[in-house]
Amino acid sequence: MSPQKKYLQLYSYITDAIGNGAYSAGDKLPTELDLASQYGVSRQTVRQALEKLERDGLITKIQGSGSYISDAAVAKKKTMRIAVITTYISTYIFPHILRGIEEVATRNRYSIQLMATNNSIAKERDILHELSLNFVDGIIVEGTKTALPNPNLSFYRGLADKNIPLVFFNGYYPELLQEPRPNVVYVVTDDYGGAFEATSELIRLGHRSIGGIFKSDDIQGIRRFSGYMDALTGSDIRVNDDNIIWFTTENKRSVELQLNITRLITDCTAVVCYNDEIALQVLDYLLVHPGSSITAMRSFDKTFTPRQSIDFKSFCHPKERLGQRTAERIFSIIDGKKEENLIMPWECDEE
Repeated sequence: MSPQKKYLQLYSYITDAIGNGAYSAGDKLPTELDLASQYGVSRQTVRQALEKLERDGLITKIQGSGSYISDAAVAKKKTMRIAVITTYISTYIFPHILRGIEEVATRNRYSIQLMATNNSIAKERDILHELSLNFVDGIIVEGTKTALPNPNLSFYRGLADKNIPLVFFNGYYPELLQEPRPNVVYVVTDDYGGAFEATSELIRLGHRSIGGIFKSDDIQGIRRFSGYMDALTGSDIRVNDDNIIWFTTENKRSVELQLNITRLITDCTAVVCYNDEIALQVLDYLLVHPGSSITAMRSFDKTFTPRQSIDFKSFCHPKERLGQRTAERIFSIIDGKKEENLIMPWECDEE
C-alpha cells in the first residue's frame, strides 16, 4: 500500500468490498489486528479508516464486540463507477459517442471504466466475466455481433439479476430485450427508417436498379436491409439478390468484397451503403474505375465529404447526443426510475 493517506486507501478497500457484496448488513469486520496484518498497515491507520467508516454511517462500532456493517452501507452500495463497453474506442464515430457519455457521467460525479470488444464474442465474454466479479453501479454497452446467437447472454442476465442496470446503444440483443427486465433498455438510431428513407429517395429520383451493401453480423445491418427491402417492394421493384452484398466484421476490407463491388457498380445506377466506411470503399473504387453506371449513393454516419462529383448523401448519426441519452438513462435507472427504449432519428445534411 502506498504511503499516500493509507487510511483512505484502506477505507476504499473496505467500501469496495461492501459494494462487491463481500459483506452483508450485520457482518462483522475483522479485528483491528487482523486488518492491519491483512493490508500491511499500522493499527493506527486501521483506527483512522474505521473512524471514517463510522462517521459516514457505513459501520457501527459496538464496544467490546467489534465493528459491524450497517444497513445503510448495504442499501447505499454505490461505487460511483459505471462500465462502458464499446466495440471500438478511438476510431470512426466512437470518440463522439464516448464524449457524450463522459459529459453526463462527469455531471453525475461518476467515473468510467472503459473497455472495447473489437466486436469479438470471446473478448466480450472476458470483459463480462471481469465485471461479474468487480462491482459497478451500471453498464453501458454496445452489443457484439448482435445479429448472431450469442453465448454470452447468460452473463448479461446474471448482471441484470444482480440489479445492475444495462443500457445498450447502437446494437442490442433482441432475445434479452424480449424478457421483462425493467433495468435493461436500449438507445439506438432508427436503422430501419433511415434505410427506408434513403432507398425511397433514390426511387423518387428515378432509380430502379438500386444496390445495397449491408453488414450481416450486427442487428443494425439487418434493420437497414429490412428498410431497403421494404422501400423497394413498396414501389413494386423486385429485390434482386445479385444487387446485394453482405459483409461481416472480419471481411469488411477483403478482396472478396472488392470483387463484389465491381459487380455491383456495373449493374446498378445507385447504391445504399451500410455506413461511410463502406461508402468510402465504393467511392475509392469509382475513382480508379471511371465509367461506372453508379450515379447516386446513400450512406450513414456523415463522417466525410466525397471528393468526386456524385449524388452522395450520408444520414447523420446523432453520435454525441446518443451518448448523452444513453448515459442519462443509466443514471436514471441507478436512481430507481423507470426508463423506456429510445429510437433516435437520423438527420440528412442537405449541403
